[in-house]
Amino acid sequence: MKITFRQVDAFRSVVSTGSVTEAATMLGISQPAVSRLIADLEAEVGFALFQRSGRVLIPTDEARLLVQEVRQAVSGMEHIKQAATAIGSFGHARLSLVTTPAFATQLAPDLISSFALACPEARARLEFEANDDSVEWLVSQSFDFGITSSVPSNPSFNSLMLSDDDVYCVLPKGHRLEDKSVIHARDLADESFISYMGSSRFRFEVDRFFDAKSISRSLKYETRTTDGVCRLVARGLGVSIVGMSKGRSETVPGCAVLPFAAPLNFQTVLFWSNNRPLSAVANIFLEIAKDTLSTD
Repeated sequence: MKITFRQVDAFRSVVSTGSVTEAATMLGISQPAVSRLIADLEAEVGFALFQRSGRVLIPTDEARLLVQEVRQAVSGMEHIKQAATAIGSFGHARLSLVTTPAFATQLAPDLISSFALACPEARARLEFEANDDSVEWLVSQSFDFGITSSVPSNPSFNSLMLSDDDVYCVLPKGHRLEDKSVIHARDLADESFISYMGSSRFRFEVDRFFDAKSISRSLKYETRTTDGVCRLVARGLGVSIVGMSKGRSETVPGCAVLPFAAPLNFQTVLFWSNNRPLSAVANIFLEIAKDTLSTD
């Protein structure tokens, strides 16, 4: 028995409309073509499918049984088409990104926003972790990407350097050091200092730099993000050392941002595990991240 989809479609249409004419219009083919498809199907199944009553075709009892199976089969085909469409538009896909708080307020949301424009049907998950080590562990387990302030030393990761920014001294407007062209470590001796949290690798590098020069600061305040640091500085609670792009350094509300003389930098590193292949949406996200390098 060789039954074609065109025969089944013609049969279903005639059952639905009760007319070869209307079925032909629905299918966009001629009436003789519909009649031929029905006749061919009857020849294949071995029984009559319709009885004529005037201009109306009435399905036989056998046809009523058969059409139930046909409708289920067609429904299955529609489901397959819908699934294929969803897969093709990444409706099934999910991207997961984890970052330290330093990148939680601007960079990570910007990347997710660009990804949403490229893959509007895909889902995305953005998670924050307190320190670089936690981020690396999550990427090694299940997350697609991580963003931290240094290149992972673990060889099981691939990485992309998104930025390697200079460090700046952030002062509240009207501070005694505001008119200097460059801030040195000795200028900040005994100043109230606003730090990143102790879990930050950048905080470790800053503290080590001041300790090596035996310069003490009043470490009274700490927070997780650069935005948080600058807000506290703007309120006159202290000074700080932060990493940021030159463009952003010129637009920090309530603060004077000056170059800081130190062999320090503030990196932004996107990384992913090389122990598993990237999904299609993950590769799109990686290309978006690479594009940020050419537009910065």
